[in-house]
Amino acid sequence: MTAFPLVRIFGTEVRAHWTWIPLLAMITVIFGGGLTGGTGDGLPAYVAWSCGVAIAVLVFASVTAHEVAHVIVARRLGLGGSVVVIQLLGGAYLMEIKARTAGEELRTSIAGPLASFLLALIVGIPAAYLWFGPIDLNTAPIGLQAVEFVAITTCLFNVFVMVVNLIPGYPMDGARVLHALAWMRSGNDDAATVAASRVGRWAGSGMMAVGVFVALQIDPWAGIGLLVAGWLVIGSSRLLDRRAMLRNLIAGIRVGDAMDENPARVPPQLTLDVFAGEYLGERLGSAALVERGDELVGLIGTSQIKRIPRRSWNNFHTEQVMVPISKVPETTSDADLWPVLEILERSGLDAVLVASSLGGHVLLTRRSAAQVIQERAKAAQELLGLTAKRPRGWFRGR
Repeated sequence: MTAFPLVRIFGTEVRAHWTWIPLLAMITVIFGGGLTGGTGDGLPAYVAWSCGVAIAVLVFASVTAHEVAHVIVARRLGLGGSVVVIQLLGGAYLMEIKARTAGEELRTSIAGPLASFLLALIVGIPAAYLWFGPIDLNTAPIGLQAVEFVAITTCLFNVFVMVVNLIPGYPMDGARVLHALAWMRSGNDDAATVAASRVGRWAGSGMMAVGVFVALQIDPWAGIGLLVAGWLVIGSSRLLDRRAMLRNLIAGIRVGDAMDENPARVPPQLTLDVFAGEYLGERLGSAALVERGDELVGLIGTSQIKRIPRRSWNNFHTEQVMVPISKVPETTSDADLWPVLEILERSGLDAVLVASSLGGHVLLTRRSAAQVIQERAKAAQELLGLTAKRPRGWFRGR
């Protein structure tokens, strides 16, 4: 599991990515250990470590508020957003929420940075009062000094989150703001995607150039961090280009054109070694329905069995690793393929249920969708080749 559930806020389930566990521990150690001081002039140990814990909690709370702000606005606009995964610099809501208009995208994408700005003000104003006010912090009680330090650190972190997320490169919010503005101007979602992707590559290249300068002139580690961040932004922008090309390629394809009309149906007591050998074989991305008699109880595929060590497959049954059928997304055969592929992508499953016109259910699997996409790509390549071979004047009937 890459994320674990925490709480439900305004009807949205909040999950935390597992990387927060070592990250929060590291934040606590860095601040707690740093504030104790190595020469005896630091804060008392119990105060220093309390500050470290408080900063770690407030950092996580700040990122959570940033993400939940996106979802609250999206839900008010009727865009859904039932689950949000909290990552370090945001971006997780993108796979769950798809705006229908440029205005909706602008409002949902700017909500996170605005939330970070408001949080910076909320903690920054008291911190500024303590810093510039009538109280002399050098002689103030230790507890007040600790509060002032935690408030300033939290304020600066929220400013950092706001600024970084406004960088116009995916997966940052700034790229979505730019996409929304370009969409408003051009009236074309695809053209806006191309523009946002291009600017994202420029932004990533600029970050890498700054990273080289910082590494050589200021701080090698900070420079390396900028280089890695810029490289990731460029990669994300290129990925967006490929997604746009794929979306155009499969335009007009329905789920019914790509579904597996005769999926494997297995009993719940079947061991994984038998299932993998007889039903999956080399069919990477395939899946099967788990049935107990006439009752449909679950879905199992490559994503489920690969979590179990191969040497233990003979000790596990399909019912122990399957996804309960109530948690499997469902669609219809006449739905557009692209939105369903997005659902399949964010679900992490190998298939989604398709309601059959004859009653019961069949599957749209990753493998069946890939076959249709490959056929469409091959046909497009053949058409391009035929067009290239046409002699000049061919369209005039010569």
